[in-house]
Amino acid sequence: MTTVKLVLEPTVIPLAEMTLDPKGLEALMEWVRDYRPECLPKEDPQPMDLFPHDLRDDGRDLTGDELLVELAGRNCYHSYGAKAGRKTNREYIAHSQSGTVPHRSIMYHAKMTFFIGGISRRVSHELIRHYVGADRTEEGSPSQESTRYTHHPGHFIVPPRILDTSPDAVVQFRQDMEQAYKAYLDYEAREVQAWTDRHGKPPTGMDRKRIYEAAAGLLPMQASTSMIWTTNPVALAKLFLERTDSSADAEFQRLAKHWQSIAVGRWPNLFHQG
Repeated sequence: MTTVKLVLEPTVIPLAEMTLDPKGLEALMEWVRDYRPECLPKEDPQPMDLFPHDLRDDGRDLTGDELLVELAGRNCYHSYGAKAGRKTNREYIAHSQSGTVPHRSIMYHAKMTFFIGGISRRVSHELIRHYVGADRTEEGSPSQESTRYTHHPGHFIVPPRILDTSPDAVVQFRQDMEQAYKAYLDYEAREVQAWTDRHGKPPTGMDRKRIYEAAAGLLPMQASTSMIWTTNPVALAKLFLERTDSSADAEFQRLAKHWQSIAVGRWPNLFHQG
């Protein structure tokens, strides 16, 4: 029987985020010097003097995303440097997002990109259904692995319900996935061999893609997939609120809770917990 790999936990890896351009900050400081000189705290300020606080918070360096959100807010009110009081980055962002009308627009400047793996195609479809779209104010930008260019490696995501039922249920799930994966491999092998027999060489390019895309239809929805996902704190906060709830899809809950712990750990001031 074909051997498959059962995946029990999702993988979420932060890949990229916004960074501040030192030359841009210097140019901004010069603009402030001309437009709002009273904001600068001294005669010969440095670009980081635009912020009225230390650039470390609780023993860690503040991220570019956190500083960018603060900078966007401070520009709206010209509350730079000496005019800003001594609020920390955490206090500033928390205050801006409090009350009945939070200053939401500044949060959209922060962008973060993740690699997401160890999720089923079924849950990836839930992500696409609910968190992507040009008409949404909260959205994500996904680039998902292709089923036409890539051969599936036989990884399948165990649904939490099956994982929590009994060892026998997991054994049966493995057998079901092995059977489905064998059908996938057998179809590919037959079609590749048939093409090779007709043309005297293995299929490449579009001919191989046609075989792969047809074969992918034989894989169950619990077949694994991966994607690169770029989003913002507002969109993530919405996702975490909705998908860590006990009523959410169990596999999606597992992903959302893991994703939330990583986001809060990396950008705590953008995901203030109260």
